[in-house]
Amino acid sequence: MVSRKSFKEQSEINSSELGDNLGSLRLLQNIALTSRGPDGKVKVIQNSAGGHVTLTSLSGRLLSMLSISKPLLKMLTSSTEGQIQAFGDGGLFLIVCCVNIIELSENSPIGNRVLMELFDELMELALDVLKSDQFLGKIKLSLTNTVHMLSLVKTIFSSKPLCKLSDDSLTLIASMVVECFISSVKDDNKNTNSVLILTTDCLPVNQSHYLPGILMLYPEISPSRVKKFQFVRKDSKILVALVTASMSGDSEEIMQGHFIQRGEVVAEQTVMALLETFCKHLIDCSVGLLMCQRVIHPTLKVKLRQNGVFVIERMGARFTSYIQNLTGATPIDSFSCNPQRYLGSLDAVEHVILHKKSYLHLQRSNSGVNTLFLCSIEEEMLSELKEVCETALSTLRYILQCPTLLCGGGCWETSLCFQIKQKVRENHSFLLQKTKCTGAALSDACEILCKSLLMVAKTTGNSSSMMMTCFPTFHTWRVPLTSDEHYLKDSLTCACGMVTESANKLCPVNELKFDSFSLMNDVDWKEEMCKLQYNSQTKSCLIDSYVSNVSAFRNAVFTAIMMLNVGNCLQDVN
Repeated sequence: MVSRKSFKEQSEINSSELGDNLGSLRLLQNIALTSRGPDGKVKVIQNSAGGHVTLTSLSGRLLSMLSISKPLLKMLTSSTEGQIQAFGDGGLFLIVCCVNIIELSENSPIGNRVLMELFDELMELALDVLKSDQFLGKIKLSLTNTVHMLSLVKTIFSSKPLCKLSDDSLTLIASMVVECFISSVKDDNKNTNSVLILTTDCLPVNQSHYLPGILMLYPEISPSRVKKFQFVRKDSKILVALVTASMSGDSEEIMQGHFIQRGEVVAEQTVMALLETFCKHLIDCSVGLLMCQRVIHPTLKVKLRQNGVFVIERMGARFTSYIQNLTGATPIDSFSCNPQRYLGSLDAVEHVILHKKSYLHLQRSNSGVNTLFLCSIEEEMLSELKEVCETALSTLRYILQCPTLLCGGGCWETSLCFQIKQKVRENHSFLLQKTKCTGAALSDACEILCKSLLMVAKTTGNSSSMMMTCFPTFHTWRVPLTSDEHYLKDSLTCACGMVTESANKLCPVNELKFDSFSLMNDVDWKEEMCKLQYNSQTKSCLIDSYVSNVSAFRNAVFTAIMMLNVGNCLQDVN
């Protein structure tokens, strides 16, 4: 007979260095590179057992489907997952930039220890540039102007190829997301997670819509015809009790502690008596709607309904925070309390039939809670669309804390690249003295960081075009390689759409020399900033999130520093 026990074999430890993992890092980088931008390619993922096929170009969905065991790759993916969890975006940027820095550093004659120290200093310098009011790769956001918000959301959606949105569908979805967000912003400019996203497939995207309030699937009512409800009201409001504990009669969640039970006492009867008393309190308080996250005992449901209380059970944890925000109710997790001070309220509850399914539409004026109902023809496209909507809403929430946006299309990365070079020139002696390194080492570290930024900028547009730039904004222009002389005599607009320059002023990114430019005075800087601000409000532009992209850049550099500091990777393969 074969034993079920599996005895641990002797451990076998594999040792590898950073250079041994470059092939795997390049493969991961290539996946990220080819997923970025409007020309990005959709990835098809399936496990070796032939399970569900996932189509996506989103870093969050990609990494959740991949099984990675190599320590260095795991270090990079963990950093990326942290970025996505915090900001919902910037994962692909982080991977591409980080691997670029590592690969260029490995090919550099300068030692990793020196480069790590220099990257630290250059990162601080780059963050100072990004925070500066004179950085011509960013604009200020006015919360009263929705043009910036629409441009930001459109940029997010247009960079996701699987969504397959036409111009009309893109405008529709972006407008709905912005309207839901704006209506959820409170008077103190604070925003909670107040947009519930529901989905249904086999329908075109243009049938997507949003409703104020919460839409809940309620299959207990037949979708054959709309049913009218009569609710118990108090002062014209429907009082709502929100219960997170189980009301099924099990004693575990109700009576915690140690008991000495007498023979004539039945625990279940005691619990049911407590629950019945709680329900009587709800009825006495004129509660019209009881919403329970878990199960309600059938006896209690009958009693509550006989007294005019509408009951919703098995609601699930997902809806709890939305119900709180909508009704103002406080979750009840103990049945020995007086429920009066925990109650919330609603203006109306209606039965709605959508796509042959029954829903309850819970409404309360000025609650700021909305339901975004998304449609798409195919299941994977719908999953991608929902994920991108969540990313867009998360990005919009961050602009309340930091009302600053970046010029998209690769413009802010190019502008930052040349601003870093300019700052290094200005502070050359100070940096050498502070880091105790040679001028060649400083120049090499600066070049590595800037090349990594330019690589990211290149992936945001058509790879078959030439990247060009010009003083003073250092934005990105993408000029087709087959351009004729007539084309090059015209005025061209940069990738983000905010700056227009004559073609003869443009210079290939790799050929730009700083010696031919003089430093700008404050008046010139302000004039350029005003032009950027004005054009961003009057033109259709590409705009990136400031918070998520700056965080992704910082995490990319810090992760690269951490990985360059690795001597050996020891992996127990048993």
